[in-house]
Amino acid sequence: MNIIVPNRNIRVFVFLGLMSSLSAFGQTKNAADSTSPERKKLDSSEKIEAVEIRVQKNLIENQADKLVYNAAEDVTSKGASASDLLSKVPMVEVDMDGNVSMRGNRNVRFLVNGRPSGLLTGNPADALRSLSADDIEKIEVITNPSSKYDAEGSGGIINIITKNKKLQGSTGNVRMGLGTRSAHLGGQYSYQKGKTNVSVNLGSHFWRSWGDEITERINTDASGETFRMLQVSDQTNWGGGPRLTVGLDYQISDRQSLIFTVSGNGRLRNSYNNWNTKLGPIDSSLAFLWSQKTDRWNNGYGYDVGFDYRYQSKKKGREFSVSGLSTQGNSLDDYWADRLNNSSVSFWKERSHNLGINIENSLQMDWIEPLNANTTWESGAKFIGRLVTSDYTFDSFNYGDQDYRAIEARNNEFRYYQNVYAVYTQLGYNFLKYYSVRVGARYEFTEFGGALTKPDNTKFNGQPYANLVPSFLISRKFGMAGFVRFNYNRRIQRPSLFYLNPYTNLSDPLNIQQGNPYLEPEIGDNFELSFGNYTKVGGFGINFFHKRVDNAIETYRTVNENRVYVTTYGNIGKNRNNGFDLNMNIKGKDWGVFLNGGLSYVEISSTVDTGAVKDVSAKGWMYSMGLRANYNINEKWAIEAFGRVNAPTFSLQGYTQNWLFHTIGIKRRYNKDKWGLGFGLDNPFTPVINLKTKNVGNGFTFNQDRNLNVWGVRVNFDYKFGKVESEMKNPRELKIKNEDLKQENGQSGM
Repeated sequence: MNIIVPNRNIRVFVFLGLMSSLSAFGQTKNAADSTSPERKKLDSSEKIEAVEIRVQKNLIENQADKLVYNAAEDVTSKGASASDLLSKVPMVEVDMDGNVSMRGNRNVRFLVNGRPSGLLTGNPADALRSLSADDIEKIEVITNPSSKYDAEGSGGIINIITKNKKLQGSTGNVRMGLGTRSAHLGGQYSYQKGKTNVSVNLGSHFWRSWGDEITERINTDASGETFRMLQVSDQTNWGGGPRLTVGLDYQISDRQSLIFTVSGNGRLRNSYNNWNTKLGPIDSSLAFLWSQKTDRWNNGYGYDVGFDYRYQSKKKGREFSVSGLSTQGNSLDDYWADRLNNSSVSFWKERSHNLGINIENSLQMDWIEPLNANTTWESGAKFIGRLVTSDYTFDSFNYGDQDYRAIEARNNEFRYYQNVYAVYTQLGYNFLKYYSVRVGARYEFTEFGGALTKPDNTKFNGQPYANLVPSFLISRKFGMAGFVRFNYNRRIQRPSLFYLNPYTNLSDPLNIQQGNPYLEPEIGDNFELSFGNYTKVGGFGINFFHKRVDNAIETYRTVNENRVYVTTYGNIGKNRNNGFDLNMNIKGKDWGVFLNGGLSYVEISSTVDTGAVKDVSAKGWMYSMGLRANYNINEKWAIEAFGRVNAPTFSLQGYTQNWLFHTIGIKRRYNKDKWGLGFGLDNPFTPVINLKTKNVGNGFTFNQDRNLNVWGVRVNFDYKFGKVESEMKNPRELKIKNEDLKQENGQSGM
C-alpha cells in the first residue's frame, strides 16, 4: 500500500491515509466496539504492515529563511558526487577544482545535518567529491541566517541533510555505479523497534579529472627590464575513500528524546603534474629553464561524535535542548618533486611531509518559550573550542649519498587555538493574520593565539575581540504559498588554517604561497528582499540582495626582487555585491521545467594606500543560469536533463572565467520500484572546457589557460529491501518535526 501526500499539509494527509487504512478493520469490530467503550478509542498499538509513505516534493522549495534543494527528487544526480549535486543548487557555484562559493563568495560555512563535521575539515572540495549524492536527502542554502546560527560564514551557510529513514521494522538499500569520471558503492540499513532506532550507512566514492594548463607571467623588475615566464603542464587527479555513519535514536518518553551519532570517513587523493618552464626577456626567445614532475599524495580521515537531547514541555511549543559535538579531521600530505634539465637529467629532488590535525569541540543549549499564541522567544548559549596543528618537514636529495637529507630552514610546525563563547536571543511575533517578524541578536567573544615552533620559536597571542551580530526579518504571506519578506543580518568570517599558516609553499620556486597569522576576521552586512509564490503547477521566487564587507580577507600577489611570484593574504579589501537570484518551475502531469540563476555586479577595491596593492580594484558582472527538465515516459521510465553556466568570479587583482556543465540521465524502475537501473552522460556536447584566469598588479600580469576534460558516462544500480510497519499513535500525539540543529569552514584559496 502506498500513501502519496504532497509536502504541504503532510501531517493531515498522513493521518487521514492511515485512518482510512484502518476502516475495514474497524468495521469488522463494530459489534465488539459498540459493547466496549474502551474499543471506541484508537488503539495506540495497532500496526499496519508494509506501509510506504511517499512524500511528493518540489525540487526547489523557498522557505522562510532558506532555499531547499530536494536532492532525492533529482534523477540526474544518481551516481554523482555531492560536488556535482551542489553545482545544480540555486545561488551556489562550484568550479572545476571543487571550490564552492555563493554569489561569488567562497567564505561558505558547511554543515552536515545541522552541525559542523569532521567530514568536511581540511579540504572541503575533496570531501564533497568523495561524498555520494545518493546519500543526500536535501541541501539547504541559508543566505541570511538568524541569530540562532553561528555568525561564521560571510558567504552564507550550506546545510547538507543526509538520508535517514525511521519506520517501524527494518529497511535498507544497496547502490552502486560505474563511470568514467566517478564510481560509487554503498548501502544503508535502518532498524526500529519500539522507541529505539538504529541506522547504519556505509559507502565509498571514487572520482578523477585530467587536463592541461598554460601559465604566462610578464613582470618588470626594479631596473625596468621586462621578463616573460611560460609554463606548460599536464595533470591528472583522482581520489575517493570510504565513509560510515551510525545513528542511535531513543525516545525516552513522549516528551524526551536522545540521539547519538557517530560518523567517520577516509580520504585518498593523488595529483600528478608534469610541467616545463621557460624564461627570458620579453623581446627575445625564451630559454628552457627546467621541467618538473610532481607527485602528491594526500590521505586522511575525519570523525564526528555527537548527541542531541530534547525535552518538550506540556505547554505547547516550549522546548529545551542540549547538543554536543566532538569532531576531528586528520590529513597527511606528501609530495615528491623531480626537476630535470633540457637533457632530461635530474638535478634537484625534494620531498615534503605534512601532518595536519583539526579538532573542534562544541556544546550548545537552546530554549524555546511561547509567550502567547502569537509570540515566541528563543535563547541559547554555545561554546566552541578549536585546535589546529600543522607539521611540515622537507628533505632534499643528495646525489652523492643517493639519499634524502632534511632542509631544516624550511621545516615548519604551527599551532593555533581559538575559543568562541556565544549567547543569543530572538523574538518572533505573528500579527494581523498574515504578517510575522523576527528580531534577534547574537553576542560572540573570541580568544585565539598560537605558535610557530619551527624554524624559529615564535609565539603570538591575538587580542581577544567581541562581536554583536544582529538579525531582522519581516514577512507577509499571500494565500497558501505566496510571500514577500525583507531580512538583514551580520556575518563574521574567521580565517582558517589555510590563510593563517606562515609556512611558505616552495614546490614551484617561481610561484610561492604563504599564510598570514595576523589576519583578523572579516565582518559583513547582508540585506535581502524576497518575494514569490509556489503552487501545485509551478511557482517562482526572486531575491534582491546587497552585501558589503569593509575588511575583507583578500588574496594578493606580488613579484619580489628575485622575480618570484608571491601569493599571500590580508585584510585589505572592501567588497560590494548587488544583484538578484531567481528560481522558477512549471510542472505538468508527467513533466517539469525548472530554472534557477542570478545576476550581480561586484566591486572589490583595496583599502591600503601604500605598497603593491595601492589603488588596486576589480569590478564586473557575475551571472549564473541553470535549466533542468524531466519527463516521466510512463510508470517505469523517466528521463531528465540539466545544464548550468557560470560567468567570471572576481578577486582584488583579477578574475577567473567560469564554465558550462550539463548532464542527461535516464532511469528504469523494476519490480514495483524495488530496484532500478540508470544511465547518465556528463557534458556530451562540451567534452573539454576552457578556464581563463587573469591577474594584474604593480609590475606584473598573470594569465592562466586551463583545458579540462569533463565528459563522462555513468551507469548506476540500486535495490531496496526490508519490511516496514507504521505504528499508529493517538492522533493528538501525531507530530512530524522538522528539526533545525546547530552547526565548518569551507574556505579555499587559489
